[in-house]
Amino acid sequence: MKLVGIGDLFIPKRFIKEGFQSLEALGVDVEVLDWELKDHTELQHVNLMVENGGSDAYDPPDYIMEAVRDADIIITQFCPINRKVIDQCPNLKVIGILRSGYENINTEYASSKGILVYNTPGRNADAVADFTVGLLIAECRNIARGHLGLKEGRWIREYPNTAQIPDLPGKTVGLVGLGEIGLKVARRLTGFDMKIIGYDPFASQVPDYVTLVELEDLMKQSDFVSLHVRLTPDTEGMIDDRLLALMKPSAYLINTSRSALVNEQALYRALKDRKLAGAALDVFDVEPPGIDYPLVTLDNITLTPHMAGGSIDAFYQSPKKLAPEIAKLWQKEDSRYLVNRNLFDQWLETSSFA
Repeated sequence: MKLVGIGDLFIPKRFIKEGFQSLEALGVDVEVLDWELKDHTELQHVNLMVENGGSDAYDPPDYIMEAVRDADIIITQFCPINRKVIDQCPNLKVIGILRSGYENINTEYASSKGILVYNTPGRNADAVADFTVGLLIAECRNIARGHLGLKEGRWIREYPNTAQIPDLPGKTVGLVGLGEIGLKVARRLTGFDMKIIGYDPFASQVPDYVTLVELEDLMKQSDFVSLHVRLTPDTEGMIDDRLLALMKPSAYLINTSRSALVNEQALYRALKDRKLAGAALDVFDVEPPGIDYPLVTLDNITLTPHMAGGSIDAFYQSPKKLAPEIAKLWQKEDSRYLVNRNLFDQWLETSSFA
């Protein structure tokens, strides 16, 4: 049995090799190669192509197609595994993605071929949660603006939110989405003595320090709104003019999730017209946005270049998180990492995998 791991600029092949070495004891031949990209800008371009157009928007280069041709298991992080790749891999039984998002996999087509798809949920949850709290504080306390001022030789004492600079204790933070990242943010912010409310139609049980409310109530009550939901047709553009208008003029919006959750034009208008105190964003509809990008031109916003999940620990530990979940197949065990779980029982009956 052959596993082929496709490394990239964030998780080089040696970390995949190390992470999946444990499968060699099960008779798996672990081979790895790197997806050779010019730089991070090229990788970002491909990721945006895939995010906007699906996995079939980009075909991997020929050397990757050749390397995976006889693979039983393919491991990837960002390199797309689309219909073309799947069609040329007659032995393929499992696809593993070293992150929670799986937009770069044609999951529907893989499922139609009886191929199991695994992701790595929460692999960067700590990194994103830490960064979210950092952004929240940086924006409301003007840390980035003060830093930039000093670098430019200015000693700034007046900021756009000078009349609304808060202490965190007693303030209300509203978390839209209470998955692994949202709950980690909640746990961190309890350390600041904040009141935590949340909206998640799929959350039935939450910690006792989180109060579930309807989305409209969350927008009205929160001093900070932080987004932690997956982008789907139902959530695309969910934060629009109507919901933004419900927020307090002293409130802040934080987005370290997906840009398309927010109507950027609506947010631009709300910030420009001082309907909100500020916002902090790590994601944009166009990346990189450029200095003339409407949101970039505002003075009441903190911006970072899509880096919330980018800690070394998050990247390098991903293979070690995913490998034992795939190894459960040898024991005919299910896994919470399995994306197309509806196939599992049928797959066990028909596969000669283990």
